[in-house]
Amino acid sequence: MKAKHSGKSIGTLVVAAALVAFLVFVAWLLFFKPKMADIFFEPVFINDIKKIRLVSDMRVTLNASVEAEKNAVLADTDEASQAYANQAMSLSAAVEKARVEIGVLIEAEKMGREVDLFREFSDCWERFRQIDQELLPLSVQNTNLKAYELSFDSEQKAVNQLEESLNTLMNTSSENDKSCKITKLSLRTLIAALKIHALQSPHIAESRPEKMDEIETTIQAQNALINQSLDALSFLMNPKGKPLIDAASAAYAEFWRINTEVMKLSRQNSNVRSLALSLGQKRNVTIQCQDSLEALEKAIQSKVYKATR
Repeated sequence: MKAKHSGKSIGTLVVAAALVAFLVFVAWLLFFKPKMADIFFEPVFINDIKKIRLVSDMRVTLNASVEAEKNAVLADTDEASQAYANQAMSLSAAVEKARVEIGVLIEAEKMGREVDLFREFSDCWERFRQIDQELLPLSVQNTNLKAYELSFDSEQKAVNQLEESLNTLMNTSSENDKSCKITKLSLRTLIAALKIHALQSPHIAESRPEKMDEIETTIQAQNALINQSLDALSFLMNPKGKPLIDAASAAYAEFWRINTEVMKLSRQNSNVRSLALSLGQKRNVTIQCQDSLEALEKAIQSKVYKATR
């Protein structure tokens, strides 16, 4: 009887143990397993949300940087250009900071698609910053605008002074037996100076060095003609008229000094070059960078969507 009773006790214990194991398994399925999944899933989910926020901020900030750069290129004063250029550099630095931060998160998870898209953006972003290193310093120089200002202001005043001096010379020598030659040489001088003045605008607007060379060759030819005419006038004028020819020569010397400065500024071509970079290389690289960021954002969002279904 004792053996029989002992066997029943063991069987009862086995059944009870099995029941407890089953209940533990059910509890694990219902409670512990989801919690454990959450423990592993939560950090990944939070990182993905951070990455989405970072990419979104980068896209907005990158656009703002491009807008500031364009304003720097188009601004009509050095002060405004510098302010916009500083803003563009600050916004670009913010994009770079976010890029480094998201790079740490992506490299830690090593999700193939995200890694590839991040590296694609980083390569594009490097080209973006290289262009800015050339473009932004150009945008604040405004050499073409300064050349235009000199041409339309100071150079025009110099032309007016030259015209006034030549008119005085012609009027004073009207009774001179060489007055016809004096008038002819004076008009030739003035016309040549006006031709030089007229050639400054196309030179300032020109971006091709070979075309600038052509314009400068024409200007030098007109300059030689003026110097020859002034020398001839000096020979024709009597001693009393020397102050008049000296005044005309001084007026032209000032005219030529300003022209030389205009040519120098025009040759630097900062406005033309910065605008070409902005509308050309910078525009293309910006589109590529934005496309890479958009693809990266979609890849991260897709992973988050699948994980939360």
